[in-house]
Amino acid sequence: MNFGPWPAATVVRLTRPRKPRRCRLVGREPSLPWEHDTRVPSISGTGAGNYREVADDQHGVDCVTSLEILSAELDGAATEEQRRLVRQHLAGCAECERRRAGFDELHRAVRIMPAEPGPDVTEAVLPALRPRLLDRLRGEAGRRPRTALRWSLALVAVVQLGVALLQLTGVGVRVGDGVRSTMPHIDHETGAWNAAVAVALAWVALRARHAAAHLPVLASFTGVLGALCLVDLVTGRVGPERVISHLPVLLGLVLVAVLALLHGSDRVPASGSRSLDGGAEREVAENTATSALDEGRTESSPPPVAHRESA
Repeated sequence: MNFGPWPAATVVRLTRPRKPRRCRLVGREPSLPWEHDTRVPSISGTGAGNYREVADDQHGVDCVTSLEILSAELDGAATEEQRRLVRQHLAGCAECERRRAGFDELHRAVRIMPAEPGPDVTEAVLPALRPRLLDRLRGEAGRRPRTALRWSLALVAVVQLGVALLQLTGVGVRVGDGVRSTMPHIDHETGAWNAAVAVALAWVALRARHAAAHLPVLASFTGVLGALCLVDLVTGRVGPERVISHLPVLLGLVLVAVLALLHGSDRVPASGSRSLDGGAEREVAENTATSALDEGRTESSPPPVAHRESA
């Protein structure tokens, strides 16, 4: 039985589906997974494969990002990593390199341009800077008046201490003949502590910077004593001679108040000078702020040079 020739064998070739070509369209950001390719075709023709790896590829640095980094670099806000990336981008992008040169030229032109003349405010500013009379008295010019006040206060303290010793020893101060008795007024003076007031006045004379601390006690004591003296004088318990013996306390209060007002050289710096405490702290703070600014300033952001003295 002849079945005839066998049909020609059909060869079936099984092939894998080809991957999409790795391509990148000009002017469009990669959106598909295979478009993010870090390799470029080999043009040398040597070596195996169609691609070669590129060292130090700049991922995520395009022209827009590089311009932002260049702007931040001019302001001194760019980091070292950003500078490195933008330098690598500029090495392969002529357009961005041209823009960078334009930025530098414009930045330098703005920095060295002459300052526009402004209004002269010398006559308006200088009078406000002139020290007042009180400021001059607190400074070196008021040293002699303050010394005279301290010696006067020391003398008043001695007189007040003498009055206290007379009262403590029982000698007392001679009063008028028409005064029946001085015992009620002596009871009032016992609570006044004349001896303590004398010590306080002497201490202020030695340490004038403590004058303001003694003002509340001296003022309250003098006020209460003055009111009691007025009542005793009106009711006839004491004569004018006894009231006059309290004048050292009033004079001491006035001197302490003037010293507290004038002795401000330890607290307030004089005109054109610095105090030992507040001035030093301000100077340290200014130096710290200046050094911090110098450390934060980079070579790409030099300080402005356009400057004009107004006064």
